[in-house]
Amino acid sequence: MDHVTPQPDDLTDLPLLRPGAVARQLGMSVETLRAWEHRYGITSSQHSGGGQRLYSQDDLQRLGWIKRLVDAGHRIGKLAALSPQELESLTQSLPGRETPASDLGAAMPASKRLAVVGPWISTKAGREALVRQHFTITAAVESLDQLDLRGVESDMLVLESAVLESDLDLRLNDLRHALAQVPVLILYRFGSAEVVARLEQAGHRLLRKPMDGLDADWLGNHIQRIEQPATATSSEDEASVPPPRFSESDLAHISEASDRMQCECPRHLAELLTALAGFERYSRQCEDESTEEAALHRSLCIAAGRARLPLEEALQRLTQVKGITLP
Repeated sequence: MDHVTPQPDDLTDLPLLRPGAVARQLGMSVETLRAWEHRYGITSSQHSGGGQRLYSQDDLQRLGWIKRLVDAGHRIGKLAALSPQELESLTQSLPGRETPASDLGAAMPASKRLAVVGPWISTKAGREALVRQHFTITAAVESLDQLDLRGVESDMLVLESAVLESDLDLRLNDLRHALAQVPVLILYRFGSAEVVARLEQAGHRLLRKPMDGLDADWLGNHIQRIEQPATATSSEDEASVPPPRFSESDLAHISEASDRMQCECPRHLAELLTALAGFERYSRQCEDESTEEAALHRSLCIAAGRARLPLEEALQRLTQVKGITLP
């Protein structure tokens, strides 16, 4: 079943890329890219407010054709004068040429099958950039509300969101029956510490998105580092530990309330729980090391979560007895 939403071919509304991102995607140095621009003016690139050159997806596509043709022995001086249609036609005539991006999913074994959600990552250009990284796209939609994973087998959900909405953890939890053990990677630019903490506590991976658009090479490297849950047992153990009952702001409020009474117990319990929740998050972030290290830190995360539960029960009773009302 094909769940990929058709996207327009127009690439003009996609994010502009800085020279470093373009060079990484093309497998060339920034110095060579700048030399091409200075000598031949081969793209219609724009400039940022600070004067730095910016590249559109059309520019990236043209540069990709030129790079492959130069690698095949063509002279860049002649290529610079060709139209996009002529460059594409010449590239297609190369002997043993690289398989077109649209055919790569079927032609090469994919390391991971991705369901992607987001305004850039779900576009035709975004999907093809990931396919060039040897991923298979099983579903691609612009928003989480459009995602339908019924009958779709995916190894990972990649969610692109400029701002982390306050209810994102709840919306992802509603999808958990469809996601099963599928890891969720969230790319974001802005989000409160509290929302980040809740998402990490739920087991999701978060990654700050670069300001200069989405670099497929950078993203692909991070995706490859994220492993599937090692065993069903470890997943069940982790799932058996519920997320924290008290948020960081709740614990801070309880600690402050302890200043107004003769009992220091609320403060001490709040500090212990803050430390345990922080250690859980830290241990989960360490899980993408080697297999042995991942298993070790996963067990530490589970142990910290289990130690947290009776302390939360104790603090719950204490707040009731002391009359501490949470905001």
